[in-house]
Amino acid sequence: MGKQEYLSAGRFATLVGTTKETLFHYDEIGLFVPKRRGTNGYRYYAMDQMETFDVIGMLRELGMPLAEIRNYLEQRSPEKFGVLLEQEEKVVREKMQRLREMQRWIGEKKRFLAQASVECREAFEKDPFCPVGIHTLPLQYLVTNHSESADNLAVNQKIGELYAYCGQYGNRSSYNVGFVQKRETLETGNFLDYRDFYLIFDRVPAKVRYTVRPEGEYLCYYYKGPWQGIEAAYRKLFWYATEQRLLLDDRFYEEYMVDALTSKKMEQYITRIAVKILR
Repeated sequence: MGKQEYLSAGRFATLVGTTKETLFHYDEIGLFVPKRRGTNGYRYYAMDQMETFDVIGMLRELGMPLAEIRNYLEQRSPEKFGVLLEQEEKVVREKMQRLREMQRWIGEKKRFLAQASVECREAFEKDPFCPVGIHTLPLQYLVTNHSESADNLAVNQKIGELYAYCGQYGNRSSYNVGFVQKRETLETGNFLDYRDFYLIFDRVPAKVRYTVRPEGEYLCYYYKGPWQGIEAAYRKLFWYATEQRLLLDDRFYEEYMVDALTSKKMEQYITRIAVKILR
């Protein structure tokens, strides 16, 4: 039989970095069969089968189903292999693009968390009773949505639509969803009108409608606690602005600096209220 020219299933599995069980499974489904079988039923593989197994492994890593790989191997030819490589090269490029986008998102998220940590710490160390500060915020792009109803379920549904709208064009924000409060609404005593919200982007988002939040000095108040109690934060912010004789814009931006992603308790959540200083 010339066993010396062939490798046992165990030895072949070791060389190609798999298990005997995988080889047996591939054999059973007709994907990758041994070159020879002994009278005792043992499987034996040839060295020239290693490249074929490597191709199978590569295609599996790219997500191709085993049935499709088997169909190709049954009809293999140089021309078909060339077409297959072109198809898989496209898949690789798309995956690399997604990985680059994910790497960018991770980097931006890390920077945001570091910045949020510094801002919150400085504000509460300066004055725990009125944690406020003036910060220069950069120009940013906001993709917005609106809910006709203030009902939580309706608002959450619209927020989901906002994420889907941005996501269909490959736009992924590294910031938490934000909410816009308007002075005219706040002055009526309604501090919980969360029908206008947005996602923030540092670069122009692709293929979607957006508005610009201009660069400039913003009065920022850092409120710790659940969102239902944010009225006290606004009253302190207005008091501070009056004391400092600051003229504020009519749009107030609420964004979580600490939320469920980094804290288990709502009492530890921190919301930044930012409003542009006009003079």
